Amino acid sequence: MKQITSGLIICCIICCSNVFAQELYIVSNAAANISKGRLEVRNIAKSYDGMSAFHYDFQVNYGILGNLTLYNHVTYTTNSDYQFLGNYDFDARYRFLDIDKPNYHWRFAYQGGATIPVNPKSITDQVEYELHPGHTISFYDFGGDITVPSIDFHTTDNYTIHNSIIATNLIKKFAITGEMGYNVNIAGNDFKFGNYYQWNLSLGLLLLPDEYKSYNDVNLNIYSESKAYYFEKNKFLGDEIGNSGGFRLDTYLGIQAIFFSSLMTELSYMIPVHSNEFVETQVEKRSGSLVLSLRYLFFL
Repeated sequence: MKQITSGLIICCIICCSNVFAQELYIVSNAAANISKGRLEVRNIAKSYDGMSAFHYDFQVNYGILGNLTLYNHVTYTTNSDYQFLGNYDFDARYRFLDIDKPNYHWRFAYQGGATIPVNPKSITDQVEYELHPGHTISFYDFGGDITVPSIDFHTTDNYTIHNSIIATNLIKKFAITGEMGYNVNIAGNDFKFGNYYQWNLSLGLLLLPDEYKSYNDVNLNIYSESKAYYFEKNKFLGDEIGNSGGFRLDTYLGIQAIFFSSLMTELSYMIPVHSNEFVETQVEKRSGSLVLSLRYLFFL
């Protein structure tokens, strides 16, 4: 009986790898969930200023039910002379609709949560803020205006409420996912970052294996993930800051290897495609960014 049960578990893992591997996007969400009772531990490193510095995102995620997953992560950096523990993010993803056919399915999910400041940095009428090493932005009586959106700050005093709808379509070895969300910022003090819309369009393709033969088969996937934002204007004491807000579009090209259906190594490169944001000169010269990720799924 134990041998039969073990065999069924292994077959289930292989089938899940075959069906869902190309939906495990690197920087965006799919309308899929972590299996019930599995714990994912992940660390992501993202480069800044031409790889002169890195910020990290440490995650602990858990599958409560087959269609409900909890996501927890906190930003941090260990760069010398600039170390911090940043915002804590909590999200829950609920898959509310499945449409299944042979070698084909649709998944629909809602994801919601919040960003909570851990080490809040208040923005008042005078501030010099080091966004990341070598990138200092200064403001005085908002003469230059705070033009940078909240997603570029990791230690603000603003809270953010997340809301998004996700749809994923899998056709054999190809997956396409769209996500649309609206995020609400809540001011901790006098300064409020503008609320913002977010759209993601992600494509995933399973390259290897051609056919699954055993649990030890390595998955190799490639991804294109585009992320678009529209930022509403920031506010100070209830008044809009004129030179703020705008549109941004970035595309990430990545590759992912999955070992034993548990260990994932990932590499992606962010290409700034377009921006009409009101930005400071230094921010306007956004360079490409390298994303490295390592995650492991445990059975509990």
